[in-house]
Amino acid sequence: MNDKTLASVVKKAREKLGISQRELSRRTGIDNNTVAKIEKGERKKPNVLSLRKLSAVLRIDISKLMKLAEYNEEEIKAVASNNYNSFAIHTDNAPVIMIDDIIETEEEQLQIRRIMKELLDDCDVKKLKIFDNFQEKETKKTEKLVEKYKKKIDNEIDDYSKSIEKLSKLIDKK
Repeated sequence: MNDKTLASVVKKAREKLGISQRELSRRTGIDNNTVAKIEKGERKKPNVLSLRKLSAVLRIDISKLMKLAEYNEEEIKAVASNNYNSFAIHTDNAPVIMIDDIIETEEEQLQIRRIMKELLDDCDVKKLKIFDNFQEKETKKTEKLVEKYKKKIDNEIDDYSKSIEKLSKLIDKK
C-alpha cells in the first residue's frame, strides 16, 4: 500500500498503536464502517472533524491528514491556524471529544430551552386539558411547579450561554 495516501497513513498509525479498527472507532467516536472505508481508501475526503479526531488519537498532524485527503491549502491553513489538537479531550476509556462537539451539543440544548421557555411564557397553563380534571388545590400546586420549572429553564439558559461563551474563548485564544 502506498505510504502517501490517507488510507495507508491512518492504517499504519493505528497498527503502530497496536489497536484494531473497532478500537480506533471507539476512541474517536467515528463509526466503525467509516474507519474501515478510510483505511480501504473508499472514503478519500473525510470531514474535518473526523480528521481532527483521528489526528488527536493517532498523533498525526492535522495538516498532513488534510493534505492527504486532498483539502486545498486555504482550508488546511484555516484549520491549522486554529490549533484544535490542543483542544481535544481523550483518554483510553472514552472517545475523543473536540471542544467543537461540546459547543454544538450545548448550543442545541440552549435552543431547546429557549423554545420551552417561550412556549411556557406564551401558554395559559390553566387552559390545558389536563387541568379539566384537577381540583383547585392540584391546579395551584401544578401552577407553582410550572413557575418553578420556568425559573429552572432560565437558569439553564444562563448556564449554557456562559459555558458556550467560555468554550468559544478557549478556541479563539489559540
